[in-house]
Amino acid sequence: MVHQRVRLTLHIIGSFLKYLALIYILPLAAALYYGENWRVFLYSLLLTLAIGLFLEFGLKTTKEIERADGFTIVSFSWLLIPLLGTAPYIFLGWNFLDAFFEAMSGFTTTGATILENVEVQYKSALLWRSLTQWLGGMGVIALFIAILPKLGVGGSQLFEREFPGPMPERLRPRIRATARILWGIYVAFTVVELLLLYFLAKLPLFDSTCLSLCTLPTGGFTPTTASIGAYANPLAEYIIMVFMFLAGTNFIIHYQVLKRNFKIIKDEEFRLYLLLLVAATSLLILSQGLGSWRYGLFQALSMMTTTGFTTCDFGSWHSGARMVLLALMFIGGCGGSTGGAIKVVRTLTLLKHSMVMMRRAISPKAVIPVKYNRKPLPCGIIRDITSFLFLYILVAIVASTMLSFLGLDLETSISAVVASLGNVGPGLGGVGPASNYAWLPAAGKVILIICMWLGRLELFTVFMIFLPRFWKS
Repeated sequence: MVHQRVRLTLHIIGSFLKYLALIYILPLAAALYYGENWRVFLYSLLLTLAIGLFLEFGLKTTKEIERADGFTIVSFSWLLIPLLGTAPYIFLGWNFLDAFFEAMSGFTTTGATILENVEVQYKSALLWRSLTQWLGGMGVIALFIAILPKLGVGGSQLFEREFPGPMPERLRPRIRATARILWGIYVAFTVVELLLLYFLAKLPLFDSTCLSLCTLPTGGFTPTTASIGAYANPLAEYIIMVFMFLAGTNFIIHYQVLKRNFKIIKDEEFRLYLLLLVAATSLLILSQGLGSWRYGLFQALSMMTTTGFTTCDFGSWHSGARMVLLALMFIGGCGGSTGGAIKVVRTLTLLKHSMVMMRRAISPKAVIPVKYNRKPLPCGIIRDITSFLFLYILVAIVASTMLSFLGLDLETSISAVVASLGNVGPGLGGVGPASNYAWLPAAGKVILIICMWLGRLELFTVFMIFLPRFWKS
């Protein structure tokens, strides 16, 4: 049974890698255009293609994808794809750990970087860096589900394991159609943002492309060391703010609005999302002064959607303002968005559950269901969310403690873990917006790589593969 599961997992991952190799054509073309070392991407393409073909055709199997297989395929895909994504960086002379950190940060849309001076890098390498985030935002596997008919019914097992946040209602009876719809909206938003940044905000075409590729996945990589603040362009900031907000919103809402179903905007999660943004922005403006309203709004959106773009050094802000940003990093965007962290829908559900428990304390015999959008929630969903929150906090505490024992101060340890586990990017202290992750000890980088992996797949998918009973099933 274990042999069959491993064989199927590697066979499916081989199919993914085969198509992933084609993405290298884009940075390869950019390298040729800018007169850079194009062989880096040619070698990366050939290496990824060769490994993909070997796994796909060397490990053929007739086994169908079952529920348990979904955990192994998704977990190992999100390890092996970033691992192969290190190829361009290694061919450029980076050490393996830094290359893996940057690749994992890219594909998981974390945005934490080890680059101390971004502008000196090849433009083709920066484009590849942005592409990793764009592919990871809506999900690499969701993309392959949309284009590969061979996954069939088993694709639903992969989609449920990868899709960020609680599984939404299906937009169509077939999961492949759902993946296509979500990716279609995602691509459309990316193109519109690119056009607005280039034609309206007058940013360079290359920068507009990279920023658009990193906004919709709520990634945070930029072709500049100083992030969005390097452009000193208020119009570009407003455009990016709009698309960060859209990226942090449940994509089911976008689909329903496009169908002119505007009642969906009354969704309770969406309303709490708006309320939290307004409250956080107000607190940031109050702490920093009315003149900082644009900075406050931008950073509130960036942190809550887990994008990680910055327009200023918020690490030097008032301690109360930093606590607000840290809280937003914990909460994250809406379920079904490209944002990371705990998600607004889980926060809302637990708030409602707490209110019901208090009412039951007064009237023990009363039957009071927890409702979401006026519909009772099954007890199983509440148990799942409670378990997720417990594991999330436990992982954050353990990882922060380990970083502290490596010599990092408390603020840096906690914020680095929260930023990595929530796929945010910049933290506070030594990993704030004015710094980077290059100086961390090797063990610290490994811990944060694991946090990025766990955070992107929302803990359970990864933890399952480490249970002995899972492999006996």
